[in-house]
Amino acid sequence: MQVSLKDALAGEVAYVKALAEEGRNAPLVGGVLYLIWGVVMALAALGTYAGAAGAIDLPFVGGLWFWVAAFIIGWSASFFYGARSSAKPGALTVGNKTARAAWIAIGVFMSAFWIAAMIFKTRLAGAGFETRFLFGLMFPLAFGLYGIAFFATAAAARLDWMRGFAVASWMFSVASLYFIGDARQFLVGAAGSMLCAALPGLLLMRREPSEIV
Repeated sequence: MQVSLKDALAGEVAYVKALAEEGRNAPLVGGVLYLIWGVVMALAALGTYAGAAGAIDLPFVGGLWFWVAAFIIGWSASFFYGARSSAKPGALTVGNKTARAAWIAIGVFMSAFWIAAMIFKTRLAGAGFETRFLFGLMFPLAFGLYGIAFFATAAAARLDWMRGFAVASWMFSVASLYFIGDARQFLVGAAGSMLCAALPGLLLMRREPSEIV
């Protein structure tokens, strides 16, 4: 039976009140989304590195449509599991709303940026910006934005340990920028995706409530 908005809000208030009486904060929900994107991006990066190193001799692997497919898989899984996470207790708290808004903004920006880069690639090439160079900015930009999202989420949800992932994300941003133009950048990207997305996702999943409102 579908729960009305009024009942959902009442249940949310009761849940948060119970946590406050126990001296705890509402846990973040949606750790599965961190896990999805961490794994998807890590596998895409590893596939691209394997293609560049000659370990996989398939023209599709590592190319533009390979990454388009990765983004489609990531977004499809996010829409499916995101709806389930939004129905969990605590999803309407400030910490969860801030985290959700920050990560959605990152996903939309990154997707829009690369779509625009592909559409305008001829104009950008005329200005001296090769597609390969722009593609090399993907991980430095992504990890930089990850760090901002982690830092904001840590403040909103009062999770000090998440600031460590913000610092790690910025370190991977610098490292991936150092290896721009080098196939090893994708190894750095894969490692960073697992450490700065999949790992915190697993940690959050262990803390979040399993029941649906």
